[in-house]
Amino acid sequence: MKQSDFHKLVHLVLDSPLKPPANLFIKGFDDWHARARLAHFLAMPQLDQNDTAIELFRSIIETDFDEENPEDVEERAFALQKLSSTERSQKQYEDALRHIDLAVELAESTDFLYKYILRGELWADRWNTMHLLGQTNEAEAETDERIAAYEDLPIQHNSYLYYGYRFKAQLAAERGVTLVAKDYMHMALKFMEVPDEYRPALNEAFAAKHDNASWILNRIDHATPNPDRIHWDI
Repeated sequence: MKQSDFHKLVHLVLDSPLKPPANLFIKGFDDWHARARLAHFLAMPQLDQNDTAIELFRSIIETDFDEENPEDVEERAFALQKLSSTERSQKQYEDALRHIDLAVELAESTDFLYKYILRGELWADRWNTMHLLGQTNEAEAETDERIAAYEDLPIQHNSYLYYGYRFKAQLAAERGVTLVAKDYMHMALKFMEVPDEYRPALNEAFAAKHDNASWILNRIDHATPNPDRIHWDI
């Protein structure tokens, strides 16, 4: 991509209904932060420029960054996560797995409590991508290892356990084992901060009597608080 192309895309984003602050891109094309931020917006459904977003995200992989700066680490890991999810939406599963692995490795390199990413969600992205590649048994075994490693820690709001049990619930739903899927989601929600106002809708979703497990899990997800807007301890 040329400098001129980058500037045209910045103006496209700035003039769009998204209206991000211009200072996000102030350092220009040569700054990996600016390229990653632009890619995030281009990948949004409102603009739907996935190929260009992937190109920009990939351009940051080999660039230097401050490994001692937790905010740099987080922004880098977040960009790699979004790159992976965009590739997954384009059915580029091998690339998606490689890049979510980079995100996991980077996020696990520090004990910093991030603002925008959850380590458990990164692992779940890895497992879901492995599942799409037919590596379901390996993904489930890894999930069990993560759960075993973290389930005895005295940590109430644990993203590893929430996303681990949620992944197992998804697999159970696909296998048509509705009661097992519900049980795993009950376990998952034990490790999430769930305000009282969400309980009635969750109880209603769990109370469904039919065996359409995928439908039930979808209802549970809609009744669950947004993971990005609640407190996590890890």
